[in-house]
Parts: sequence; structure tokens; C-alpha cells
Amino acid sequence: MPSASSPAAKRLLALFAHPDDEVSVGGTLARCAAEGVAVTLVCATRGEAATIFSPPEYGATRENLAQVRTRELECACRALGIQDLRWLDWPDGRVAELEEAEATAQVVAILRQVRPQVMFTHPSHGGYGHPDHLAIHRIALAAWEAAADPAYRPDLGPAWAVAKLYARVTPASFFALAPTLQGYRVALNGQQLPLMATPDEEVAVVVEVADFSERRRAAWECHRSQHNPRGFFNALPEEARQLYFSREWLQLVAHRLGDGPTPGHRLWDGIAEEGGQPAAEPQPATPQGTGAEEAAQPAAPGATLIPRLLAALRARRTYLAIYQAYRRATPKADFAALLDGLIEDTQESLAELSRALRLLGRSPVAVGVNERLLAQGEQRKGTLSKLNFLLVGANQSLAWYKGQRSEDDPPDVQALWQRLEEAELRHQSQIKALLAQIELAAAGSTAEPEAAEGVQPPDAAQAQPPGGRRAAPKEARPRARASSSRPAPRKPKP
Repeated sequence: MPSASSPAAKRLLALFAHPDDEVSVGGTLARCAAEGVAVTLVCATRGEAATIFSPPEYGATRENLAQVRTRELECACRALGIQDLRWLDWPDGRVAELEEAEATAQVVAILRQVRPQVMFTHPSHGGYGHPDHLAIHRIALAAWEAAADPAYRPDLGPAWAVAKLYARVTPASFFALAPTLQGYRVALNGQQLPLMATPDEEVAVVVEVADFSERRRAAWECHRSQHNPRGFFNALPEEARQLYFSREWLQLVAHRLGDGPTPGHRLWDGIAEEGGQPAAEPQPATPQGTGAEEAAQPAAPGATLIPRLLAALRARRTYLAIYQAYRRATPKADFAALLDGLIEDTQESLAELSRALRLLGRSPVAVGVNERLLAQGEQRKGTLSKLNFLLVGANQSLAWYKGQRSEDDPPDVQALWQRLEEAELRHQSQIKALLAQIELAAAGSTAEPEAAEGVQPPDAAQAQPPGGRRAAPKEARPRARASSSRPAPRKPKP
């Protein structure tokens, strides 16, 4: 088990949500292990809520799936040469419901024990928006920061500053090579989630893993219960499939390397051979993997721009939580289709806002949601009440976005405000159309329609759109290792 006294000078820790998520960066893990790097894989769940795709004779059942997937990941680790596999045993499909502070502390304890210089995890958009992936990204970044702070939980061991945190991503150029991916959707809990591309300029490291592609394929073969005949791999043309197994792309999420790595740097650039890393001030990474100059001399409007972007991010996260709550209530087909579109648009907006904040040197991770607004939304009963709530919210957000345009903002941010405004206009139109459709259908009915209810304006409405920080009461969240008999969402494989 790797530790501070491990004979390996280089140590890497990968934190992923489910068994088989490691395959996305399997070539890099195999290459590192073959080159003598001490590789630790931390899997947050046992994948017990996943859809089972294997034939009955394989033996995977709903009752034993956790055990089956445990064996599958152990098999994959052998194929990749990973000797240190650890489990957090968090509930599959419910990682976002954990008490985040406790979950972060668990990861900090492992980081301080293993003392890696490099860390891998999911990207901020999750790859395709899986809630567990999104939560793991937040927890990984929070733990990366906290592990280096000597004042944070000294009972968990001496502080350790991980030098670099990467996320495994798929560049937009790969999607261009495989056009079928543009329309590919992952079915999850009644939603149709799109695969998320990352702009090529945000790719910091390209790892050539052609020599380890067979190991990566062997690792995937271990996960037989997850071989979806309509999955991601089957949607790839042969040229794209060969590229996917011979090259892996990493986005630099954060680092502690002073001036920062240069674009196109190598994975271990800037890492001292002795493996030590001072607890320096963490640096957010820009899409080019640099940005020291921009961070040291921010543009003048940044002082007012950052709070506006944070307010927009908070609002979008709040409404995403509301849309998802309504979608889980299994609405009628027309309302469900509307919600699917709202969720997809909002996930894309969140990715854009997060990217804009990181370019300005501000992490979006700690931004929560407006608990009061979220509670108002979740209290709505009936389709008309929910639609009227969403319509008032769209009206308020649209007015707020219109007020954010400023010639002092960078051109890319001006374009972002424009896209957010256009999205709200589209949402407003779609909600109105469904309301009109419902009212028309009910025109001949003697039953009185539900009263239309509005949403209370947010606090400090001129400072931010409807959104704020969420702080759910502790008793409403499961503890990090708590088990539950409540059915968890199933995770189909792309």
C-alpha cells in the first residue's frame, strides 16, 4: 500500500465514482504502473444500482451486483497493473446526498496517507452529467484543497499538497471525428443525458497509450455486467475507436506549480523526484494549462464580473435541482419532455459558467443553491402550479441576464450572457406553450383549474438572479458510510 515511505518516487491517485469509470483513463493508469509509478485507485461506490446487461448465465443479479462488480474491478486492476484498490462504500446513485464535509474528510485521509503528487477524477460536467460523477468532482477538488491545509483536521495526518489535479475528458475534435456522438444520449432515471465535449484548448495533456491499449481493452472486458450492446463504444466508427484506445486526454483542474505547466506539458512535468510538494497556494488552471499572468493581473472588470458569474451559477444550480426534482416525480410525457430539455440546457450553461469562472481564477466548486427558492419549488404540487413557478423564474432570470450585458466584460463573457439570455427566452416560450396546451385541453372541463402561483423574488434581487447557497440540514442527508434500503438510481453504461 503506497505511503510517504513508498519506494516509488512517483505516486498517482485516481478517484472515480463507479467500477469501470477507471477504464476511461485505463491506458494512462497502465502506462504509469508499468513505468514504476505507485498507482492507487479509489472507487467511491460498488456500482450496485447499475443496469445489468450481462446474460443470465453470467450470474449477475440485483441482489449480488455489488459483489459481482467488486470482482470485476479487481479483475480490471490486475489487467492494468494497479496494486492498491480502495473502496469508500458510498451509496451508488446517491453520492450527491452525502454529507459533503464528511465525504471530503474521508478522501483527505487517503490523500494524506498515500501522498500522491498527481490526482485524477471526473470533469466538472461529469462526462455526461451523471449526478455521482458531478459530486465526485466537487468532493475531489475540495479534498485536494483541504489536504494541504495544516489547520484542517490534523487528526487525519500531516498535511500533504497534491501538485496537480487532472480530469479525464474527451475533446471536441474527437466528437468531430465521430459525428454520431453528437446525438448520442445516456438514459438515466428517465433523463436523456448528452455526452459532454471539452474544447480542445482546455486539454492540457495528451497521453499516448497505444502500447497499453490491449491492457485497457482487457480491463473493459472484466466489466461484463456493464457491456451495453447499445453503448458508447458501439456508436464509434472504427477510426475513432482506434484513436479512443490509443490516446487519452486530461484537463488540468488545479495545480500548485507556481508559474504553471505550459500547454502540451507531460504528466509528471514539474514534479520533484523525491516526491515532496510544499503546501503552496493552490492555482486554478486555465484552458491552456497556464494563466499565471492572467491570475496575477486580472482584468479590471473582474472585481464586479466574478460576483455576477457566481450569482448566475448559483441560480442555474438551483433551477437544475428543481427541474430534476420535478422529473423524478414521473410527470406526464409532455412535461417530462420539457424538463429533459431544461435539464440539458442548464447542464451546458453550468459548464460554460464554471469555465468562465476558472478563467478568472475563481473556483466554482463551493457555489451551492438557494435553499429557500429550492424549497419553494419542491413544495409545488400539480403540473400547472409547477409550470407557473418555472415561468415566473424564467421571466426573472431573463430580466436579470438582460441587465448583465456590459461593454467592459471580455467578449467571451458578453457572448455567454447572450447565450444565457437566449436559453431563458427559449425556456419561457416552451413553458408558455405547454401551459397553453394544458389550458386548451381543459377548456371544456367543468373542473376549476389550479391557481397559478408565482415565486417570491429573491433577496437582493438586483445583485443576483433567483439563486443562493444551499445548505441542507444534516439530518436530511445520509452520512458518508450510511447504508439505506431506499432504491438508488441505476447507472446505465454509455
